[in-house]
Amino acid sequence: MDKKTLYRLFYLPKAIEQKKREIQRIQERLESMSHNLSGMPHGGGVHDKIGDGVVELVTKKEELEELVRGYQLEQDRIDAWIDRIEDLQIQMMITWRFREKMSWNEVADAAGGINTEDSCRKMVDRFLEKGDAKDGEKPARGTEEGA
Repeated sequence: MDKKTLYRLFYLPKAIEQKKREIQRIQERLESMSHNLSGMPHGGGVHDKIGDGVVELVTKKEELEELVRGYQLEQDRIDAWIDRIEDLQIQMMITWRFREKMSWNEVADAAGGINTEDSCRKMVDRFLEKGDAKDGEKPARGTEEGA
């Protein structure tokens, strides 16, 4: 597991909320449109703004569903990885930081003792860099062949 993957737990919900706002704007735009029912021709060429808007709305809703599915799969995978960490102190720090989305300062307060936000962050960083052979994940900065 690497930090980039863990931080997806922070950013995927934000991407989901952004997609919901996009959908809301499209719905509001569609609701404000009305067909020209006068029977008089308008403009050159054929263009259906409502039809185009509906296609855009359906596309955005499909993208939202994909984001939600991806987030749930990612969260389940990360949760299972966190649960396998044998070092309880590291497991708790990773849980607080990435599951509960605490700041490093809050993690240090929760850990208590002489822990500082820098010491907690560094312990987690070192753990992630070292990697955990049991989970089959490579370290973030591995020593792979050719690297």
